[in-house]
Amino acid sequence: MIDGFKRALVLAPHTDDGELGCGGTTARLVEAGCEVRYVAFSIATRSLPPGFEPDTLAREVREATAELGIPESCLTVHDF
Repeated sequence: MIDGFKRALVLAPHTDDGELGCGGTTARLVEAGCEVRYVAFSIATRSLPPGFEPDTLAREVREATAELGIPESCLTVHDF
């Protein structure tokens, strides 16, 4: 069933929601040749504990989506 998809869009309210909510499916789609685009709407910098760099969550979402097989060109991160 995964093989039939050509494109998919992951919409994540926060940077880790896409990986936690559908990371396995996303990885399977990418593996099957599907073009997956990932959009995160908030990097939630105010939720970081003291001592963390402000770009921590933005950096982590880039690393996580790369691990899932999503190229950086298909990643959009907003900070609403």
